[in-house]
Amino acid sequence: MATNMPLQGSAADIIKKAMIEVDEWLEKQGYGDRARMILQVHDELVFEVDDKLVDEVAKNAQRIMENVVKCKVPLTVDVEIGKNWRDVK
Repeated sequence: MATNMPLQGSAADIIKKAMIEVDEWLEKQGYGDRARMILQVHDELVFEVDDKLVDEVAKNAQRIMENVVKCKVPLTVDVEIGKNWRDVK
């Protein structure tokens, strides 16, 4: 437990920071209801995005999440796209 807690706590802080930065980017773009973050599950973020914006939002969310903190080991983010969450699992 003593080893795991700092790792899980750090991961939680990283995802929270990523959520804030992605949300700020979405707001700055003025997407409104056309692109929004709707759910966080552990280290996953789920978005609802208009079909025309999917590639742009996916690319930028990935970029923001991978660069939200600087670590000795780079953070990598996988992006999956589907009509619903079940289709991307």
